[in-house]
Amino acid sequence: MSALKEKRPVSYPFSHMGEGQDEGIPVAIFLSRILAFQDSGNYQPFAGLIFEIRPVLAGKCSLTSRLEFVTTISGSTKIFNPMKPNALATVLLVLGAATAQSQYIPSLPPQELSKPWTLSGDVRGFYDDNYRTLPGSSPSTTGTGVSHPAASWGEDFTGLGSINHTTEDTSIGGSYIFDARHYEKYDLLDYTHQAGAHFEHEFSTHFKLSASDSFVDAQEPTIIDPGVISDPFVVPGNNLRNTGRIDFTGTITKDFDLHLGYANTFYSYQQTARSVIGYGFDTGNPDAGGATYLARPSNSALLDRMEQLATVDLRWKATTQTTGVLGYQFGHTDYTAPEYIIFPYPPYNVGPGGPAAEQGFLSNIRNLDSHCAYLGVDENFATNLTASLRAGAEYVDYYIFHDSRVSPYVDASIAYQYLPDDSARVGVKHVHNATDVVGEPGTLPVLDEQTTAVFASESHTFSHKFDITFTGQYQHSEFVGGGPGFDGKGQDFFVAQVSFAYHFTPWLLAETGYNYSRLKSDFAGREYARDFGFLGLRTTW
Repeated sequence: MSALKEKRPVSYPFSHMGEGQDEGIPVAIFLSRILAFQDSGNYQPFAGLIFEIRPVLAGKCSLTSRLEFVTTISGSTKIFNPMKPNALATVLLVLGAATAQSQYIPSLPPQELSKPWTLSGDVRGFYDDNYRTLPGSSPSTTGTGVSHPAASWGEDFTGLGSINHTTEDTSIGGSYIFDARHYEKYDLLDYTHQAGAHFEHEFSTHFKLSASDSFVDAQEPTIIDPGVISDPFVVPGNNLRNTGRIDFTGTITKDFDLHLGYANTFYSYQQTARSVIGYGFDTGNPDAGGATYLARPSNSALLDRMEQLATVDLRWKATTQTTGVLGYQFGHTDYTAPEYIIFPYPPYNVGPGGPAAEQGFLSNIRNLDSHCAYLGVDENFATNLTASLRAGAEYVDYYIFHDSRVSPYVDASIAYQYLPDDSARVGVKHVHNATDVVGEPGTLPVLDEQTTAVFASESHTFSHKFDITFTGQYQHSEFVGGGPGFDGKGQDFFVAQVSFAYHFTPWLLAETGYNYSRLKSDFAGREYARDFGFLGLRTTW
């Protein structure tokens, strides 16, 4: 019997934490990106065709740790496109996953997952007390006055359709989601479209290939970064992330397997220097002789980038329950926005082509290469209890800035499916990642940050009528670079949710949930808290 038929995967929220949690065949995503078109004058992205890749449904895949991705194309009748955690939750958990900031929707029951097609619809009401994730007091977007957290009631409408097809050695599927959200107080109407597809194939019992792609156009930090979070704020506009992976696993001998993988992630944020309102990064008064340069670069300047990661590891099947891993990863990050991010030397307020422009740093000053060597182990304590560990060292070379750092690398998780429909998972990860913090005039640039992220999740069914789910993530980050005022400083970000569902019939349920997020920082003007609650109905065919 094929491995696709032998092992039922367990669906866990936060299954995005990385290579270290592969307990079976490593998930792979084929690089099939559709990028935003850009030009040198105004490189704001626009929406196009997208693909989202999901692993195979329960009972149809040899993967014991699934990756689920969210795909969002958004358009709004207003210039400001607010957060939409509710719509994002519909995507995540109707498809079988969750992130801490999104609302939980109970996973579809096995009889629905085994169907060749599924239709689902949601109607919800919600309340969000800080949909822009603003601090208690912060500069307004117009550059004058003070803004405060903005709250609103609203309604959300979501529809989902999916198709799936599995043979003995191949799996393929697709999905589409439409969402419309209305914010009462601000009369904002937002639309979201999502589409996805996946493919996996076993050539034989010795050779396996998995390919997928995930495209996101979103504002929520936990959706733009479905793992360690680079920017903890809601970012208005069409902000694109595309992740493609391809992995191949082949048997060398009866005791050793070789795994090869490649991942490519592309980020493109809508806000460019020309659209930063009130900060004058390159929009100063021409009559005054040029622009006023401040340390307020655009989201594109801070976070537009392409991350590439190549992986090779040797897997030793020590016993039927234990697999040892020796691996190496090479990463390359290239910041792509042709914009200045900081001016460390005076003067700070001269026009384009002047001394400040010559002394400023472009976004690519943050470019880096990374080398990571690690040892690991995958342990199957029982059919329903697994653990995974990768631990080693990472060398990061900021080759344009002529600096380097050595830091630990850790990626570990434990998963326990204590009942057929009940599961729990905990894990930790320590890595370098991008950051929206850059410094201030007169300082050198912040290059990136080191982050330790801890996650936990549990899904429990009290009866065939009532479900409850909890997910949470905490991460502590320390900035790298930026001089004495920034280097080693940090921030703490926490997101959590609890959700409930009551099934009236197999095709109709009521759901309610509460989300909380909190950012604490060593720097004033960044801290915020946010509460979100919802109540609604969902029907599934």
